[in-house]
Amino acid sequence: MEKRIDEYEAYLKEQELADGTVSTYIRYARQIEYCIKLSGASKKTVLDYKQKLKQKRIAPSTLNLAIIAVNKYLKFAGYKECAVKTEKVQKRKSLENVISIDEYRRMLRHAKTGRRKKYYYIMRTLAQTGIRVSELKYFTVEVLEKKKIQVISKGKIREIFLPNGLIQELYEYCEENGITGGVIFKGSSQNPIGRSSVYKMLMRIGTEAGISKDKVYPHSFRHLFAVTYMNSYGNLTELADILGHSSLETTRIYTLTTAEEKRKRMDNLGL
Repeated sequence: MEKRIDEYEAYLKEQELADGTVSTYIRYARQIEYCIKLSGASKKTVLDYKQKLKQKRIAPSTLNLAIIAVNKYLKFAGYKECAVKTEKVQKRKSLENVISIDEYRRMLRHAKTGRRKKYYYIMRTLAQTGIRVSELKYFTVEVLEKKKIQVISKGKIREIFLPNGLIQELYEYCEENGITGGVIFKGSSQNPIGRSSVYKMLMRIGTEAGISKDKVYPHSFRHLFAVTYMNSYGNLTELADILGHSSLETTRIYTLTTAEEKRKRMDNLGL
């Protein structure tokens, strides 16, 4: 089993998948391999595994991710006939759990006055560029002069553009902290700051600032950027390019309103 898992991991890396994606696929590969070891390689075994996942009441998107990952492994392992269907998911009609501008500013104030200035600048960077938190490692002193960052991920080249105001802020942060070169945002080990560290600190800052935990996660700032951009310019194609989406359908979610916005508009109908 371990040999085949190792071979599968090598196969995934050859496809230039992101490290997080490889890790996820390997986790589900191990799970289904364990089920096959106990019950044999059959469609029933995979259907039973799928049913157990459904009983955990995980989100439909998470369930489908697991099924896609398992099917990919089954195909690799020569069990293609055991693959199962993903679940139908109703298209989202509202955009929920996105931090608002006011809540974002409240978190900024809290971080700045609470001596967590590194996270103040991290939030500024996430919200002004729409990057994924894993892309913070590409922000170095050297790229500030270039005003853009070139990222190669999943075989695609993406450019991250840096607003002039953010560049100036990051130069000031570097000067204040004696950062003369290399990665700007570092963890305690002096390596690029990790996703987990950012998540934990944002949760703490958000809680102290009285903001719902459902809204305080690194990707929420990417959502805030996208919603604000759409409201300001309404250019879906351009936004997709900035966010690095290969499909406009992925970006189209940012054209949706929240349920609360829908209710407010209904209240204002005057009927």
